[in-house]
Amino acid sequence: MRKLLFVWLLGILLSASSFAQSLPAGSVAFIAIQGDHPIAFAIINTRPIPANTQISFTDNKWTGSRLLTNEGTVVWTSPDTVLPAGTIVKFRDGGAGTGMTIIGPGTVSGRIFFFLGMGDQILAYTGTAEEPSFIAGISTNYWRSPCDTISFFEFRTCLPAPLVNGQTAMCFVNVTTYNIDNGYFGVTPIEGVGPEILPLINNVNYWLLDNGESAGYNSWPDWSTGNTQPFASTIQFAQEQMTLTEGGPVGNVELKISVPQFAPQTVVLSVLHFPGVSSSDYSTSPPVSDQMTISIEIPANATSYILPVQALVDGFPELDENLTLAIGALSGGLVKGAKDAIAITIKNTDNENLSYIEFERDTVMITEGAGGKDVKLRIVPPVPPQYYVILDVQNGPGVSNDYISTPATSNHQILLGPTAPNTSEFSFNVLPVNDFQIEPDEFVRMTISVVTPAGLLTGNRSTMTLVIRDNDAVPQYLPPQVYINELAYFNSDFPDEFGQNDPWIELYNQDTADVNLSGYYISNDLNNPVKFKFPQLSSQLTIGAGQYFVLWADQQTTQGARHLNFKLTQNGGFVGLYAPDGELLIDGTYYSPQREGFSFGRIPDAQGEFNILHLPTPGAENTDSIPLILIPEPLGMSKQNIKVFPNPTQSKKFELQLTDLQHGALFPGVKLFDTAGREFSVSLHPGKNFNSRIVDVSSLHEGFYLIRCGNQPAVPLLIAP
Repeated sequence: MRKLLFVWLLGILLSASSFAQSLPAGSVAFIAIQGDHPIAFAIINTRPIPANTQISFTDNKWTGSRLLTNEGTVVWTSPDTVLPAGTIVKFRDGGAGTGMTIIGPGTVSGRIFFFLGMGDQILAYTGTAEEPSFIAGISTNYWRSPCDTISFFEFRTCLPAPLVNGQTAMCFVNVTTYNIDNGYFGVTPIEGVGPEILPLINNVNYWLLDNGESAGYNSWPDWSTGNTQPFASTIQFAQEQMTLTEGGPVGNVELKISVPQFAPQTVVLSVLHFPGVSSSDYSTSPPVSDQMTISIEIPANATSYILPVQALVDGFPELDENLTLAIGALSGGLVKGAKDAIAITIKNTDNENLSYIEFERDTVMITEGAGGKDVKLRIVPPVPPQYYVILDVQNGPGVSNDYISTPATSNHQILLGPTAPNTSEFSFNVLPVNDFQIEPDEFVRMTISVVTPAGLLTGNRSTMTLVIRDNDAVPQYLPPQVYINELAYFNSDFPDEFGQNDPWIELYNQDTADVNLSGYYISNDLNNPVKFKFPQLSSQLTIGAGQYFVLWADQQTTQGARHLNFKLTQNGGFVGLYAPDGELLIDGTYYSPQREGFSFGRIPDAQGEFNILHLPTPGAENTDSIPLILIPEPLGMSKQNIKVFPNPTQSKKFELQLTDLQHGALFPGVKLFDTAGREFSVSLHPGKNFNSRIVDVSSLHEGFYLIRCGNQPAVPLLIAP
């Protein structure tokens, strides 16, 4: 009996010790977290975990000396057998009725059901909350440093010892700049199961981060399969310039890779030769192809690549030579960085006694009507022999007989020489010709093409640009006094020549002379002032002095020169008239939302302020008064006084009262007319007294009307919006 009791007690002690098993930091690593509701995370163990080991996961914050207690904790218990390294377990909160659920081995209790704010963390530990032994950590914000007083609603936690960020823990970004709640480790499959994978997993560069579904629980990959590494590394040259000497030591052109790639990567470098350079002047490994490229394979996990380049001795006296290597095509794991090219200069060792010829300046400027100017060439250092030099001449656009050179240009070439013995410079004269035409600057390109006899090289400044400045004054442009005077989107009374009631724009010429619009522009888009160009039809586009000119904004340009390629809009917009240069705004305005029966125009014409006009007047002087409309009066009826209230009316109804109507007399008929003289029928309903009626005008649009009752004089009525 005592033996059985001893065995039973020993089993209890062994079981208790397995639950209290202590693990070193880095025994597990987080490979995913979802901070959005519902909370979820995933781990992988890098070491075998003893049977029945308990690991706690909490989003309580560490103050530097203790865990706070205002948030949640989940306790995971490993299975009753040793858990091999490389096992993945996913945790997800199932709600108040379910609690935390897992996909993977073991059991779980407790909940982490929400984060308190932007940026939070999960800390993993063994032991108790009072004496935790931390083994892993992840934070969607930066770790707080230094550890000091942390309130319950602080968004950041201290990183507890012995955890080290980037090795046994990781963090995302500073949430004061970005708010990132979700992320997962993006390298699949996870190769290796030991602690050596911790620096990779805890490197944020290998994580996909987002504040939405693309990095959420439903997007997590299967870390056990797959071969995709979704994060491209930046590749660039370590330096942007290099100098080599013929026959000198090998130069190392270094390419830097920001993040190691698990698979080998391919880089194609483009090679550009400047004048005088050939592939025989240098060597590379790998060599330059016939397509002037170098194909490089960068090994897996590399952070740099060295391309050897050596300048070769060619035995020819020459000046320094230049070539450029530029990053071209890349495999999918790489993107170009800022330093995507390197300039290589090859110093010559055979030119100790070498002379060269070149232009003194890159650019020479002359002005029409001014005197000639000497274009100088120099020989460095001077030499005894005499030389002839041929310049190739290339005239730019518009250049014809705009200059005279001495010696003269023949067959697009200038022959210079012979040079004087031991001269350091010589020149030729260029005389500009005044053509009395207003034109932009003109350009002539001259290039040293032939130097004879041999022995004098061409220097780096082998090309010169001659700039010919114009001296003809540009006349001052005075825009005409043409104004956008009135416009209307709604049009029911003013048809065009085809009988169509289209939107219209009225121009007014306040000038004392006629103005022809041919070549001018009109637009409804500030960003496209040349939207419509008036055609060269002077007879149809002339506005007489003091005259009005109506344009139709109907998008029907085939109907004539006055029909534009855009329409006005009911909700308001912009209209502008532009000079023939397509830039100078002659007149323009923003117009308000349009209402039927109204126009938008200036009072007074030309320079007055824009207003809503109650009486559209295309082709005539603008007015805001209601015209007198003659309405025939019935005979045999006495004059009576009329009262209308409210006036203006917004309710679509008003009361009409005849103050002199006798009790028992018939109420006369009521008629309404708009400002164009059109008659409208209305409905009458009993009023408050025998001499009043309620008039229903709900079927009419807003605007001014005249109301007539019997043979009484017409009374104005405004139906307000």
